[in-house]
Amino acid sequence: IEEEFVIASMFKELKIKMEKGNKRWNSLEAPESTLFTWDSKSTYIRCPSFFDKLARNPPPLQCIENAHVLLHLGDSVTTDHVSPAGSIARGSAAARYLMNKGLTPREFNSYGARRGNDAV
Repeated sequence: IEEEFVIASMFKELKIKMEKGNKRWNSLEAPESTLFTWDSKSTYIRCPSFFDKLARNPPPLQCIENAHVLLHLGDSVTTDHVSPAGSIARGSAAARYLMNKGLTPREFNSYGARRGNDAV
C-alpha cells in the first residue's frame, strides 16, 4: 500500500524546501556545535543534573522488588497530562529557586513554561 500511495518525490521536494528555509530563518545565528550549548544563566532550560551521574557503560539491570504501580494509564496519556503546569506559588520551593536566581514573582511564569528546568 505504501509503495502505491506514498509519492517519494513529494517528500524529496519538501525536504529541499525545508533545508532552503527562508531569509529570516537562514539569517539566524547558531553555534557550530554537534552538542547543545547550555546557557548556565537560563532559568527556563538547563542540562538536567541526572545527566551528571550517567555512566558511559551502565551497570547491568537489576530486578525491581516490592514496587507498586502508582498509575496505569493508556497510551494517550503523556507526561504533559500528569505534570503540574499552573502558576508558581510565591512560597514554593520553585519560587525560592527562582528568587535565588534574581527573578521577581512577576517573572516566575508557570511550571509548564519552566518544564525544561528540573530544578523548578
